[in-house]
Amino acid sequence: MKRAIILTALLCSFVLAPTDAFSAWSAGSDGTGRAVAISIGLPTSTSASSTGPTSIHIAWAAPGGASATPTQYVVRRTAPSTATVCTVTGVVFACDDAGLTGATTYTYTVEAKVGSNWTSGQTTGFSATTSAANFLVSLVAGSKIAGTAFTATITATTNGVTTDVAYAGVKTLAFSGPASSPSGQAPTYPATVTFVDGVGSASVTLYKVETATLSVTDGTRTGTVSVTVVAGAANRLGYTSSSLSCALGSVVVGNGGSFTSKVTVYDAWLNPVTEAVARTINLTKNTGIGTLAPVTLTIPIAASETSVSFTFTLPSGNPPDTTVTAASAGVTSTNCIVKKT
Repeated sequence: MKRAIILTALLCSFVLAPTDAFSAWSAGSDGTGRAVAISIGLPTSTSASSTGPTSIHIAWAAPGGASATPTQYVVRRTAPSTATVCTVTGVVFACDDAGLTGATTYTYTVEAKVGSNWTSGQTTGFSATTSAANFLVSLVAGSKIAGTAFTATITATTNGVTTDVAYAGVKTLAFSGPASSPSGQAPTYPATVTFVDGVGSASVTLYKVETATLSVTDGTRTGTVSVTVVAGAANRLGYTSSSLSCALGSVVVGNGGSFTSKVTVYDAWLNPVTEAVARTINLTKNTGIGTLAPVTLTIPIAASETSVSFTFTLPSGNPPDTTVTAASAGVTSTNCIVKKT
């Protein structure tokens, strides 16, 4: 009888260990000595995505239908090398793997844990492939001025990070991305670039005010860089916000009609120039023909266009064509021929 009592006590104190990848087991605490199960479940919605040639972002969601909330997640890299990527608390559902090699596929698993003993086991592996930048393109910091050449440094890499010192000599490259200026001037790029130990320098001139992505490729390797272009020096005036467009140099207003317009200052490539100091615009017309008011306008600081408009009115009857001129110191004036018919 004593042996039976001892055997029963031993069985009641026995703790079941985890038996599969979907649940963990622990002893009950109700004082009866009975073993009870805790279901953890595998993490769900696992995903991996490249965030560049050297990093991958891993994400997941909590297990579905679990009877116990995970207190911890463990992300492991399983191929082509093995490592524990991160161990995070149960309220975090993403982490990043860094220091990787470009153009390489990496495989991961995620494991949920409750406490220090109970685990869901690892999920099925899921993968992502790092990008291969191949060219790293860099610029001296700061905006570039329209119409002024600047240097783009191009570094050939073996994996998006390591310089390919074997890449040398004269290389034919294609550049793209930035647009032509409002005047129609296209960007200018070198047809070839000479590389020494994997590094070359290209002289580039852009003409449109914009922030654009400059791309470089030799047909196999590709690289990009963001570049911001600002206007060049004030160069000329133009009529803008007009009642009738004078883009072709003349307008027809009819008998006794009017031409109303503001004036804008441009660089040599017809990019509006934001003035650092206020600019005075003087307006004139043919003597004795029609009325013009006001005859002086101002482009305020930090603006490129006059704050108000002027109006020129032809007299009734049979007036001759009349030229209205806007002029300002240091820039080319602009004319508009105002016609009855």
